[in-house]
Amino acid sequence: MFLRQIAVQERAISADGVEVYNLAVNPLSVVLVCLRPLNNTGTLANFQTYKGICAALNRVSILYRGEAIKSCRGEDLAALNWFRWGIMPFQGQHDDTDDERRCVVLPILMGRWPYSKESCFPATRSGELTIECDYDIADTGYDGLRVSIETIEILDATPREYEKLVQVTQTMAATGDQDLDLISAGNDIRGILLFGTTPFGGAAPAPTWGRLKLLLDNQEVGFANTDFEVLQADASLWGRNPPAYDGHMHRITTSGCAQTALATISGPFNVGAGIAGAVDINSWMQYAFMDFDPTGDDAHILRTQGKSRLIVRGNIETADAVRGLPIEVIKL
Repeated sequence: MFLRQIAVQERAISADGVEVYNLAVNPLSVVLVCLRPLNNTGTLANFQTYKGICAALNRVSILYRGEAIKSCRGEDLAALNWFRWGIMPFQGQHDDTDDERRCVVLPILMGRWPYSKESCFPATRSGELTIECDYDIADTGYDGLRVSIETIEILDATPREYEKLVQVTQTMAATGDQDLDLISAGNDIRGILLFGTTPFGGAAPAPTWGRLKLLLDNQEVGFANTDFEVLQADASLWGRNPPAYDGHMHRITTSGCAQTALATISGPFNVGAGIAGAVDINSWMQYAFMDFDPTGDDAHILRTQGKSRLIVRGNIETADAVRGLPIEVIKL
């Protein structure tokens, strides 16, 4: 049986910085962080999409006795939710009107599936399991941030595992082949989310990540070679639509017979200067996902027991910041 409850009542966040809250003591399946900012869209092109509001979390971490179980940026977590599970939550009052309050929900899954009795975080004692949120209370397109947090607990669960997700960050010093060390090997890996600052774009694309391979103790495993922009398309193998939830594009013929791209951000058809720039269809192009659980049954899981080093080697085309988020399976 599950128990859904509010762990943190809605509250105003008055300043940038870190706040810490206690979480449930029962076996925990999902944490739902609800970001409730006001639109700051006097300039309509400043409208923030789902991913942009999730970026109000500079970092969100779930800690057990001080050790990070989950720790990453809000927008990285949003990207992982889509690439792995196809999650793009409904938004409360999803429109672009200035000073209207929205509710953007960011789920944090503690196991392989929501509501799973076998894959979730086990029962704890009061105060042992906490969530730290590092907030950015106002940025382009939003201000007046308020937050609430809800949990989904599985009362009769006897989990055999949970999943750990802690980001690794590096700024590449040069182009060419460069390595991102992910973790000291040992736990099984169900997937790796990759972020690169520069996406594939322009007349002569030079993304941060170019050609990729994954090495376990210097041996190619799973991904012997793939291009970053091709790896992004793997989610479409399951018939999943691109994550363009926040708007859709229209093309119209103007009086001069030129084709012009406009965007619908919410329900009505919006026409105005700069609107097309408000839709972040391409902003997810900074991410790709190495999936080692595509069939959901661990048939292709990456086993690293007895190994010492797991790295992503990329041909770096633009030297800037990258992040890697391995999904580790922690057996109980």
